[in-house]
Amino acid sequence: MGLLDKIAELFGRAPAPQAAAATGEQKKPARQVYGGPEIEPPEWAASLPKAKLMEACTEQAVCRFKPHIELKRIMSTRRQFDGNLETEYDGIAGGCGALKTFGLTVAKRDGQLTPYRYFDLNHIYGCCCSNFKRCIFYEMASGEAQDLQSRQRRI
Repeated sequence: MGLLDKIAELFGRAPAPQAAAATGEQKKPARQVYGGPEIEPPEWAASLPKAKLMEACTEQAVCRFKPHIELKRIMSTRRQFDGNLETEYDGIAGGCGALKTFGLTVAKRDGQLTPYRYFDLNHIYGCCCSNFKRCIFYEMASGEAQDLQSRQRRI
């Protein structure tokens, strides 16, 4: 409310209606880390510290797209009340060639705007180190490779 509105209100004129606050649905934050289903760590990883866990996961990986596993702290673009950036993910994360190629496709399927750049420790346990055929990125990469081979056979 401005000064002129206050003066007009003194003389009996109704104040101008205020703009309503936006109450629509807020935009979802862009996630960079693909989260796997919550699973129990395998027995080889149950009591390892984080530093050795990264090396052990790399050694136990059975997928042909060998993951690069590291300790990551990913900051969001949103700010907290004190002005600092929010932490989006803090922990062990990995990436591979299949993720880099099909991260955007899977992210769009999940309703995200930006591609996935990493996957979390649960995905590493469940897909990279045990059953790599359950990995959505592996499925897409192997499907594209099969399509390419079938096209080459036709030629």
